[in-house]
Amino acid sequence: MLNIAKTTVNNVLSFIIWRWKNHLRIPLINRRLSKLQKKVGVFKDIHIGESCFIIGNGPSLTGRDLNRIDGLPSFSSNRINLILDRTNWKPYYYTISDSSMANKFFKEVNSMEKKQLFAVVTNYGYDTLKKYFNTDNIFLRSYRKKDNNGLPNFSNDISKKTFTQATVTYVNIQLATYMGFKKIYLIGVDNNYALKRKEDGTYEINKELLGKDHFDSNYYNSWFDDKLKPSTNTDLMTNAFIAAKNYCDKNGIEIYNATRGGNLEVFPRVNFDDLFDDDGKFIGVSTEFKRQGLA
Repeated sequence: MLNIAKTTVNNVLSFIIWRWKNHLRIPLINRRLSKLQKKVGVFKDIHIGESCFIIGNGPSLTGRDLNRIDGLPSFSSNRINLILDRTNWKPYYYTISDSSMANKFFKEVNSMEKKQLFAVVTNYGYDTLKKYFNTDNIFLRSYRKKDNNGLPNFSNDISKKTFTQATVTYVNIQLATYMGFKKIYLIGVDNNYALKRKEDGTYEINKELLGKDHFDSNYYNSWFDDKLKPSTNTDLMTNAFIAAKNYCDKNGIEIYNATRGGNLEVFPRVNFDDLFDDDGKFIGVSTEFKRQGLA
């Protein structure tokens, strides 16, 4: 009789725990994240009409180029801290959206000098990051939804929803448009990776790019192993960039790819060096330049 009672109690407790983990906990997490996300409202249109740089972590990124944009509004991401020993430039706005990376390196990037940190949070990363919720950092809940053309949705109000797909650059473009920037320049967005994840879950490996698809050879090598590979799907990334371009074109926002080389051809290309005058002052793409069809 006692054994039957113990078994019944254990079964009830197991059911309650299962119910909590799989059905009750997630809605509560999402509700809290949605509430936290509203803090980003203080950044609405604070850079109206200005220009900014969005920095990728590709192999074309150099400390020299970052020094040239020192002091200008910029968005960097993920393990950008690995380049800071080679530059006087410091991150302006910083974003992390990779849950695996955030779980391992959030403390590291949180202590990095920067103006503001944004973290895109999923249920997977919640437990690791929740101890930082009462800090000055801003947490954005990740949403995934596609339109009728199979492209990811683009948020017109990031205080309500932040859409994610394959690349943190997509999040940074949404942040930039929300803040009111009208010209966005991409650098270091090479869009070319050694390990590419296919739709069926298998990987395509380009051995020539191993250790060379980011600005630092330790970008992945210091924490990925055979059981944990980066989810890089360039097809999904390209679709995200197309969605960003469609939104920006409709809303009078210009995006230019100033990356040195790389495989991203969604946005018009500009020469990074041409964005500065002879004295090194940032001048950007001129109206005349655009009118002549050079961008």
